[in-house]
Amino acid sequence: MIIGPRRLALIGAIAAVALTIILYPLIVYTPIDKDKLGIELSKVELLSGSQGEQSLNLQLTFNVTNTNDITLTTSQIDYELFADGVDLGHYTISYEDVPLNGRPALFSGTHVPIRDTAVKIDYSDANAQIFNKILNNISGIKWSAAGTAGIESGTTQDTKDFSTTLP
Repeated sequence: MIIGPRRLALIGAIAAVALTIILYPLIVYTPIDKDKLGIELSKVELLSGSQGEQSLNLQLTFNVTNTNDITLTTSQIDYELFADGVDLGHYTISYEDVPLNGRPALFSGTHVPIRDTAVKIDYSDANAQIFNKILNNISGIKWSAAGTAGIESGTTQDTKDFSTTLP
């Protein structure tokens, strides 16, 4: 089989398009300055729960601040939650199954609240004291969270470590 000039041009064009698609993220790198991105725990609320149910449902709100010059988004926030220094467990807010245009947009110079309503604390002998304290007086507790957040721009992914305490 003889490859003529037209077929050779077609093969070259297909190869150029394939290489562009594959190498595009390496060619167009968007630098993300992680120091210009802040993640703070801004609110913890008791949604439901009672002594009889032996479980509590909390809603946490993280305030994400972006002072980069570009719009970013987050794919996932993994964190450990602490109440008065007691570890209440590991939790994840995930947007990985959501397309980029449906994820929370972190516009430049804005504060974006991201809520997690899936925080469930089950009663046990080990956490009985803090369980009762959350149930009776949630405002008197020193809340803190530490973890990582997956931050993305159109072509770049990075991880931001954070540690925050609710005053």
